[in-house]
Amino acid sequence: MKRLKQLVNAVLRLVGLEMSRAGATEFSGSLLARVTQDGINVYRATVLPDLPEQDGVGIELIYELTGTQFGEALYILNALQQTTNVPGDCCEFGVAQGATSALIAHSIRDRDSDLWLFDSFEGLPRPTEKDVLKDDIFGLGTIEAYEGTMATPVGSVKNRLAAIDFPMDRVKLVPGFIEETLNQGHLPQRVSFAYIDFDFYEPIKIALNFLDRVMHSGAIIIIDDYDYFSMG
Repeated sequence: MKRLKQLVNAVLRLVGLEMSRAGATEFSGSLLARVTQDGINVYRATVLPDLPEQDGVGIELIYELTGTQFGEALYILNALQQTTNVPGDCCEFGVAQGATSALIAHSIRDRDSDLWLFDSFEGLPRPTEKDVLKDDIFGLGTIEAYEGTMATPVGSVKNRLAAIDFPMDRVKLVPGFIEETLNQGHLPQRVSFAYIDFDFYEPIKIALNFLDRVMHSGAIIIIDDYDYFSMG
């Protein structure tokens, strides 16, 4: 999504305009909404023919994403569409500000499934020897310096979900580092879709080992981290 915003900004600068944050009612029908919709149409016409149509809220949530790229967001939506009839809940491992959480929540609004959100809410964990810094996105110099970065309060995630009126009784927030939280008793028993964005090797491996035990036949996992930031 960052690249899409950069492209829109570049086009606007050519005609002497600049982009500013629109309110919810202003976004619908705006140039930003049309550009986002055009991007969705291109993906549907070329690589994701079953990509579901998005309403105004969905289009704005795609535009507002941080961290999750535009194309990746569409693959998430396509996977959610493909797993509509697969029994089980939906999970996100690595929530950050909750922008992708809101997109997933909006997509499963009419499904009979809960949304499980796993995050330490204390930032990244301590890296292991498996983690090698590839892209120094914050300019910190070493992979060890990233411990504790990217922390977001739980309240920020709740606010994003409340803003789209997603039923909070269907949201299962699980704060804590994954190696600890997966030892608790209250966990999803069956999973139809999972999105993993844990950045580091060990937590991703732990999440995958857990999902291997609860994923239903036909379920889909999407992993955000590959050949970017940290290699593991």
